[in-house]
Amino acid sequence: MPVKSKFPFVGLYLMRHLARLTLAAIAVTGAGVGIAIPALAQVEQEILCGRGAAGELKVVSDFAQPVELPVSIFPGIPGYATGELAFHSTILDDSTNDFFQLSTAADFRLVLLAKNPGVEIWNDTGTGFMEINETFFIGPAPFDTHPIWNIVAGTPGSAYSLTLKLRDVNGVYPESAPLVLRFTPVQVRYPINLQPVDAGQATLLWPTNAVGWELQAATSLMTTNWTTVTNSPGIAGTSFTLNIATTERQQFYRLHQP
Repeated sequence: MPVKSKFPFVGLYLMRHLARLTLAAIAVTGAGVGIAIPALAQVEQEILCGRGAAGELKVVSDFAQPVELPVSIFPGIPGYATGELAFHSTILDDSTNDFFQLSTAADFRLVLLAKNPGVEIWNDTGTGFMEINETFFIGPAPFDTHPIWNIVAGTPGSAYSLTLKLRDVNGVYPESAPLVLRFTPVQVRYPINLQPVDAGQATLLWPTNAVGWELQAATSLMTTNWTTVTNSPGIAGTSFTLNIATTERQQFYRLHQP
């Protein structure tokens, strides 16, 4: 299925897929050092577009909201941005859920109805933000359209909303009901690396960019009782460093932002 977009940089984005890495934890036990396997996220989220038997347009999504926006990799686009969240036309009829394929005689546009301050959609030419009531070209079915969703300035953990609807400019179908999408900036996560020193010691290393973050320790990943490590770290190049003993009981470490 073709990707319909006028953005010159969307192809590069889709090729890279933006796999994001989340560090689970580092465990230190009396038997040595173990590193929990990081989790990789590489999932394209989609909004499925179809029609009901009565001819009404339907847009369906089954992903969790707010959608996380990573730090932008697009030249000229500041803040946080993604092109992973896409509009797809359904290629199957699902009579059980009253959801059917779209006519090729229809010609579709997205219409921006409302937006919170700080969150934007780039227009279909990639030249600027969409204005309220502006339309974004999709075209006839089948389509697989990837707008660029952008939080220019925002606080991780806070949600920012956009409201849209789907319009058929050829009049085959009436407009869809409004669709509300919520976005949040991805919380920056700094990795903790571990270097064994000898049978009884190892060194924890984490970026000096993590200003304001605390190193914490716990005896279990399931606990809510994490204790701040009060030992002052050293600095080696661009990393904080802290020597720890590996001969004591099992210990997990994490970085936490108060």
